[in-house]
Amino acid sequence: MSLYEVDVGRSGRRRTLWRWFLLHPRADFVWAALLVLLWLGAALLYRQPLILEGVGPASRRTLFQTLATLAGATAGLTLTSVSMLINVLGKKAPPGQRELPLEKLTATHRRQIGEVFLFAIPGLGLLVVASLGTIVLEGDAATGLWIPEAVVFVLAFASVLALLRVAWALRRVLAIATA
Repeated sequence: MSLYEVDVGRSGRRRTLWRWFLLHPRADFVWAALLVLLWLGAALLYRQPLILEGVGPASRRTLFQTLATLAGATAGLTLTSVSMLINVLGKKAPPGQRELPLEKLTATHRRQIGEVFLFAIPGLGLLVVASLGTIVLEGDAATGLWIPEAVVFVLAFASVLALLRVAWALRRVLAIATA
């Protein structure tokens, strides 16, 4: 199958799963929560500290500061991408010239592309707040607090899934624009 002279078709089960992943961004939080619950279950099963409870305070603080920094920078980059995307998707060919490839996208496709980007930004913002909040809550305690740490990791894993979707959308828009 070809979409505006860009090959987007794949056959088989992978395409169905990938399409489901692309169209259900809210499921990111479910997948992330399941992953953290598996982590917690494994820790309980093997009688290990939950999440990062047993890690030293300096290392925990560094990790959460790094997560906050990365999430903030990535949210800014994603927001900038939205601005550029609006300009690219809104661009029209001059009168008398053939239609630009991105003009052929339907309003539904344009909305779906925009939603991919706009869905990622709140999760990244929440990750910044949760990471910094965890630093404040834990302070210099010898052991970490597993509940705020679990929240941070759910948000981090969900943000990674959202960013995968953003990367896919950027790749598709670039492929269509250069077709």
